[in-house]
Amino acid sequence: MAKGHFLLGFILGGASALAATYLLTPQTSDELKHKWQEKKDDLADRAADYYDYAKDATADWRESAGEFVADLKERAHATPATDLADYDDATAALKDELTAAPEVATDDDFDDIVVDGKSAFAQAKDDFDAATTPAVDADAPEAPEAPEAPAAAEPTTPEDPEA
Repeated sequence: MAKGHFLLGFILGGASALAATYLLTPQTSDELKHKWQEKKDDLADRAADYYDYAKDATADWRESAGEFVADLKERAHATPATDLADYDDATAALKDELTAAPEVATDDDFDDIVVDGKSAFAQAKDDFDAATTPAVDADAPEAPEAPEAPAAAEPTTPEDPEA
């Protein structure tokens, strides 16, 4: 904030120094009047130039806006006029059609849109797991277990019939 005040003071000080220099220089009042008159005339000429420029620009804008409005009027008259009764009849027909439609689909094959992405992915995973693992029938009897292998038996020698 202090920098802003310093800058403001610097500008005001410079302006007052310039004004004091002009006022205290040894010039006659006729020279000062002539100098001020020239500056005033210069400013008046600039203002007149800007006025002429603005006048020309607004004239161009006014002309282009007039052409645009005339074109819109021409388009409006070229389109066929629609009757308000026709509009009301069409609106009533559309309203009847929409109110006659059932709110809930009666088709059993109708699938709802899945909104929850997590449940859709879980369902896809379950479907994949079901396709890759063999199906187990809940009604089928339990499969018998495989018989256990006999323990390793001692080697036997053929028996001698005479013994």
